[in-house]
Amino acid sequence: MRMKGTEGEIPDAHFTVDKQNISLWPQAEPPPKSGLCVVLRKAPAIGAVLVCLTLVLVASLLLQGILYPWFMGTISDVKTNAQLLKGRVDNISALGSEIKKNSGSVEAAGLQFHLVNASLSHVRSQILKLQTSVEKANAQIQTLTRNWEEVDTLNAQIPELKRDLDKASALNAKIRNLQSSLENTSKLLKQQSDILQMVSRGWRYFNGNFYYFSPVLKTWYSAEQFCVSKNSHLTSVTSDSEQAFLSKSAAEVIRWIGLTKAGTEGGWHWIDDTPFNKAQTERYWIPGEPNNSGFNEHCVSIRVLSLQSWNDSPCDIKYSFICKRPYIPSEP
Repeated sequence: MRMKGTEGEIPDAHFTVDKQNISLWPQAEPPPKSGLCVVLRKAPAIGAVLVCLTLVLVASLLLQGILYPWFMGTISDVKTNAQLLKGRVDNISALGSEIKKNSGSVEAAGLQFHLVNASLSHVRSQILKLQTSVEKANAQIQTLTRNWEEVDTLNAQIPELKRDLDKASALNAKIRNLQSSLENTSKLLKQQSDILQMVSRGWRYFNGNFYYFSPVLKTWYSAEQFCVSKNSHLTSVTSDSEQAFLSKSAAEVIRWIGLTKAGTEGGWHWIDDTPFNKAQTERYWIPGEPNNSGFNEHCVSIRVLSLQSWNDSPCDIKYSFICKRPYIPSEP
């Protein structure tokens, strides 16, 4: 250890301390060799050093006695605090893990919340639609209620309406009958008008046909041509009443009718294509006729005022004749 003094006083000195001896020497001199003489000369300095060392040792012991328990207590507190901090850190780590876990749960819960919110929105819209439907249904129910009340009113009126309907049906039947009568009357009037027009032209009406009794003498063929020019033919006979009408109207004047066998192989036929009924017409011939006298009597005439008035004659003889045309209603 080196010690310095003030200038002009004690020079610097060096000392060494080992386990048994303490040596002190000036700076310029090498440490002296151990010896009894030297130790005695340096006794004051050694005493001072010993005092200092003793003080230092005492202070160290004091400090060690005072500070060591405090220091050890502090270390124990530090260890305790460190363990507490470690526990808290562990708790914080566990809490962080829980927070992470709970974060996923929170996110899932948030997603579920959004889904629930969307579902609630959908439910709200459905509720609004249902409310609208209910309102419409209530309106329809009110309308149906009013209609039902009207139906009840109509049901109460049904008996009276039925009576009125029966009256109307009877009235309609009468109206239909009147219409039918009017139509028949109109047809009759129209028919009478047509008949009057034909009668004014020299025709006679009988049983739905017009007959023209011509006073002009013509051969059978010429007479047929004249009738055709009047939209008719030489008359045919289809009933006893018609035969009686013709024989009476002929007034015992010989007249050609439309029965002939000219152009055929001996068979009689009507020139207007009316089917010939041989059995019926046999009673219309004069007794002994037809006899085909001279083998050229191929046409038939009416001669007498009788049901049996037919006679076969040559077709080129000139007689009066009878034309016949059916009544056809004219266009209105």
